[in-house]
Amino acid sequence: MTKSTKNTLSILLMSILAVTAVFLVTKYQNSTLKEELSDFAVNDTAAIDKIFLSDKDGYKLLLERKATNLWMVNKNFEARPDAIKILLETITQIRVKAPVGRASFNNVVKKLAVKSTKVEIYQKGQLVKTYYVGGTTEDFMGNYMMIENSSAPFIMHIPGFEGYLYPRYYAMPELWRSTAFYRYRANDIKNIKYVNTQNPTISWELNQDKGNISIKDYIGNEIKQFDTLKAREFLTQFYNINCEGYVKDIEPERKDSILNSKPRSIFTIVPTVGNTKELKCFTKKLIAETFDMNGKLMDVDVDRFYGIINNDKKDLLLLQNFVFDNLMVPVDYFAPSTSHFVKK
Repeated sequence: MTKSTKNTLSILLMSILAVTAVFLVTKYQNSTLKEELSDFAVNDTAAIDKIFLSDKDGYKLLLERKATNLWMVNKNFEARPDAIKILLETITQIRVKAPVGRASFNNVVKKLAVKSTKVEIYQKGQLVKTYYVGGTTEDFMGNYMMIENSSAPFIMHIPGFEGYLYPRYYAMPELWRSTAFYRYRANDIKNIKYVNTQNPTISWELNQDKGNISIKDYIGNEIKQFDTLKAREFLTQFYNINCEGYVKDIEPERKDSILNSKPRSIFTIVPTVGNTKELKCFTKKLIAETFDMNGKLMDVDVDRFYGIINNDKKDLLLLQNFVFDNLMVPVDYFAPSTSHFVKK
């Protein structure tokens, strides 16, 4: 082997060793950097007691855990359990799908600065994680996210889930509001009063005292004979009743017209613990031209109606007849099948 050949081999070997060293150092540095900047997930969601979301449109959302399955929205109303469940699952399951490539790096960073939702996660009152959730990738299979004080965005996803994550972090408080309406167990109810203003004679009042049930008719006379078993079963229906939603996109004049009209019925529950809940029900008139199955023009929605709680006119509720017809029954619903009511 000539001297020239030896020199060439030595140079080649040194080059290979140098490239290998650079590769190993770069790999170590990158893995360390990624571990610091891509650690989005929070594993112990049971310890999370507060989540704060704010977006570039000015919406701010504070979610606070008050009990195991009870979260409050901006200290004002209960949060939807399904939305809380999905958010907590997302917080613990998100993983890095890929780093953002050089070609789109600057563009992604700029978009995160302009359009993103800031997420703050607290455990036992201490801030443990802050990151920004941006828009979706072109294939809609991931979201751009970046840890606070980092300059390295990543494409994030949930393994096994096909879709994007941004909607799970929405900051509009109203979208988080629970539709829970009645959450009373049978023994939690002290008194129920149903007044049908269109047909007062079918109205009634039910009282429960230490498990003993009594019923009065529309003028306050106690009903001597009624189906006790049916009355007890009736009380079990109030644990999982929901409204359809809260009416927001309605003209002020139309809302005033509804609330100034005569309620079609009034339904009041007095619990053994807590505040009385009075529901005033209003007919929902149809705006668009609608016909029934026989081709007859309809002017009233037969599926839904409006309501307000305790005269709070700020929140106009949308309720379903299918749900509440089972609660707003006529007085003869409680009648025994083989006898008649005997009034005092």
